[in-house]
Amino acid sequence: MKAGRSPHRRTGNRFGILLAFFLLQLITTPLFEGSVAAGYAGDIMFYFFLAAAAYSVRKSRFFKLAIVFGVCTILGETSSYFTDNLNVLIASNFISCGYLGLVTLLIGAAVVRQREISADIVMGGLCGYILIGVFWTILFVNLELINPGSFSFGVYGPHPDMKSSYKLLFFYSYVTLMTIGYGEVVAISGMAQTLTILEGLIGQFYLICFMASLIGLYVSERQLHRFENRHGKS
Repeated sequence: MKAGRSPHRRTGNRFGILLAFFLLQLITTPLFEGSVAAGYAGDIMFYFFLAAAAYSVRKSRFFKLAIVFGVCTILGETSSYFTDNLNVLIASNFISCGYLGLVTLLIGAAVVRQREISADIVMGGLCGYILIGVFWTILFVNLELINPGSFSFGVYGPHPDMKSSYKLLFFYSYVTLMTIGYGEVVAISGMAQTLTILEGLIGQFYLICFMASLIGLYVSERQLHRFENRHGKS
């Protein structure tokens, strides 16, 4: 008699929703760049992205902690509409880093614990990789706020406005994470260079671990199927 399918396969579509919100924001933001309405729409989309991140770890025992961090993150992001205080913005960004870091770890743990490969688990691994880029984006933004001139923005001017800086550092974060390195934005200060190196190392380490996990699951499934084919018939 053949063994039943593992319950771990039934993961739903929790990671697919998070991935969809990220891709939607990534694609639509440049299309409406420059308009005030687009700015508000982008912020709302980011809030949905944060909510989807919490939803993706709803089965974790740390889900309530993620909710607390998520609510604090949204409140902090919303406060930027009512104050230009630099300290408030920096504190809000650090809270966002805490939330994104927690969710990234929980997603990574959920992916590693699976016993069978599924599309949602593959998307979960991709979501973890994406969140690393967002996490480092906010770190880079905070570094530039605390120590202006940590980055050179080249043709974009020495001191772009806050929104432009965020977009450029978002681009820089993923260029670093994927080890593309176009050179439009350059790390100048020692701390900026250190954070850049760390992001590259963590990104490569994450990919190695994720691929090793998928290969391990694939080999395990093949061995299980062979065992079932040989001994499944009673």
